[in-house]
Amino acid sequence: MGPRRGERWQALRPATTVGRGSDGRPGDGAAYDRPVTAKAHFHVLGIPVRIEPLFWIAAVLLAYNLGDARLILMWVAVVLVSVLVHELGHGIALKLFGQPSSIVLHGFGGLTSSPRKLDRARSIAVSLAGPLAALALLGIPALVLRDSEWGNEVAIDYALSDDVFGLWPVLFFAAYVNIWWSIANLLPIRPLDGGNVLTELVGVQPARVVSVVVGAAAAVWAYTHADGLRYAAFFAGFLAFVNLSEYRRDQQGVKGPSAFDVETPAPDRAPRRGGRPTAPPTRRDPAPVHQLGGDLEPAAAESLVWNLVRTGDVPGARRVLSRTRGPVSPFATAMVAFVAGEGLDPLVQAYLGRPAGPSNLVPATVVGDRGEAEALAQRLLTASSGGVEAAGSLQTHLHYAERFRPAALVGELVHDVATATRAQTAFDVACSWSRAGDPERALRWLAVALSDGFTAAGLLDGEPDLAPVRALPGWSEVRARLG
Repeated sequence: MGPRRGERWQALRPATTVGRGSDGRPGDGAAYDRPVTAKAHFHVLGIPVRIEPLFWIAAVLLAYNLGDARLILMWVAVVLVSVLVHELGHGIALKLFGQPSSIVLHGFGGLTSSPRKLDRARSIAVSLAGPLAALALLGIPALVLRDSEWGNEVAIDYALSDDVFGLWPVLFFAAYVNIWWSIANLLPIRPLDGGNVLTELVGVQPARVVSVVVGAAAAVWAYTHADGLRYAAFFAGFLAFVNLSEYRRDQQGVKGPSAFDVETPAPDRAPRRGGRPTAPPTRRDPAPVHQLGGDLEPAAAESLVWNLVRTGDVPGARRVLSRTRGPVSPFATAMVAFVAGEGLDPLVQAYLGRPAGPSNLVPATVVGDRGEAEALAQRLLTASSGGVEAAGSLQTHLHYAERFRPAALVGELVHDVATATRAQTAFDVACSWSRAGDPERALRWLAVALSDGFTAAGLLDGEPDLAPVRALPGWSEVRARLG
């Protein structure tokens, strides 16, 4: 390892970057559309990133006995870059599979989430991409440089220098963090990356049992082998305890949030293929009515209205609207009218006024469940301006709301009148029919998409929605048209 100055390096404690697999589930399957209120602090390669205050605190505490603030500063910088590279490995892998993602760095490391679940093979690939990226891009290069002849010279120069700043600590920290933390991340303990892989292979409950056993064993080993591993022992023991608690909770049929849940920023709504969003809209959970007094702020009132609309409580929704201090979304008032049986006119006007659609999936869900999605799309498509975009937004929201048959039928209507997005619309229709349980019809629409000029071979091969279609005998013939 090269010469050390005093006992500086013994202060380092191994920790493990907590990463999510491709489905973004830290525990027993957090909902993909769970409320997201966190804001991104910056973006890297188009991926939103948020850093929680506890990340900085934990990074400093890990190196508190290095004894010099400047060394601690270098350590924190290396940890920041290392954890971010690890999480970007997950994020880039998701991007290659056509999925949006977001990253949060928190007290126990980092987490990458995506609003949509991939199939098993791609989920495993995304989980492994994080530690492998850290190893390949930072860990192995830093280790090779540190142990090279040049690295030994740098170490000797640093040992003889009075300057605390230097390249040697950076090399040492980078090799340590990205080699050992990446290896630890591959242990079969949920929610580490190795635990995510195990979950995909054997299921949640068996993976929890393995996590308890391996976590407890790792805690005992770390505690008994070196004082510098006490933090790792605590962390492994903590993961074992939480997995045991969640195993028991699941056995008892008790539902609730996972102890591993961390709020991430919402993935960017980059244009989805043909100009529609890549991620479903999100919403905040409203505060309970008893926590609200007097007149309501528009945002709070709107959240309450959405919940009441979903339950069909029209009188309650109207009472909330009457107590609102200012205007709310036209979609909220339109949906109250629609659920009250007053027709589609207000909803049509809301969509034409804002063709991108509402900020959540409630309208699509309610309209789809009531069998009015096609009628709404037909009304929109006959409008002079904005109707095609609005109907396309409706189709996308229906798909994300898992109303796949209405989404496919609306998409077919949009395809008949679309111009620039015909190929993409046909592809989206195929995805919806596949999820609706009609892969044969989906395959026919893929052929239509290719005839319309669809050329994204990666989406054909990687879109999880099309997995049933790729199993059909006619798939190879359609796929061969793209070479």
